[in-house]
Amino acid sequence: MFARLKVLRKRLADEKGLPAYIVFSDAVLLEMAALRPSTEDEFLQISGVGPKKLARYGAIFLAELRQGAGA
Repeated sequence: MFARLKVLRKRLADEKGLPAYIVFSDAVLLEMAALRPSTEDEFLQISGVGPKKLARYGAIFLAELRQGAGA
């Protein structure tokens, strides 16, 4: 799951011309992969995720986490 999240982060960062760590750090992705949040409230519990990052990236990362849970 961590590898999938890193690929998603890189794609989003490349689209916006940003360094990947600006989207989310590796530590945040590791916590996402471990906790597998499935709701916006759970996503906000991840250290490093706030309202702005939830609004900007929440839906796409939650979709990836849900898809990965079924794989």
